[in-house]
Amino acid sequence: MSHFQRHVYFCCNQREAPENCCNNRSASELQAYAKGRIKELGLAGKGNVRINRAGCRDRCEDGPVLVIYP
Repeated sequence: MSHFQRHVYFCCNQREAPENCCNNRSASELQAYAKGRIKELGLAGKGNVRINRAGCRDRCEDGPVLVIYP
């Protein structure tokens, strides 16, 4: 069994202008909000939810992108 029930990965990749990227669409701010909110709700930690930053998911035009496992 995994240490966490869910992993949530936010792509926080930053690309040079004029290329699109998730971070230009507030991905880092959304990740920070989600992390704080999960803690407020008591859902952080072992057996619960972990909010992580991730590198590029190659879907920049659709950003911000996040992935939830499992």
